[in-house]
Amino acid sequence: MIEHHASLETCLEIIRRMDGFIRSQVTIRYMENIITIGGGSHEFIVTVETNTAIHNLLGPLEEEDEFVEITVGGQACEFPQKYIVSLELIESALLQLLEGTTAELNWEIIDK
Repeated sequence: MIEHHASLETCLEIIRRMDGFIRSQVTIRYMENIITIGGGSHEFIVTVETNTAIHNLLGPLEEEDEFVEITVGGQACEFPQKYIVSLELIESALLQLLEGTTAELNWEIIDK
């Protein structure tokens, strides 16, 4: 869990160290939101949980039939290809979520 007073650059540095094996999950608490980033190396997933919904960041490939195995929190799991994002997309998402910048991101929103 990253402390709420950590800078964006500190968060990104920790995420860059994720290797998808030993380091495969980072959780950031920001205000009332929980941002979870899983995976590592060049394949990640990003989920944001609010009081009312779960937001999954969508990657550029939306092949719902294709699955990719990545490790999140030490557990190997298969995720639909549409959820696999790059470090660059994570950086854009964190800029949007933590600093309020505008970014062209696609989110799947699941109401609770």
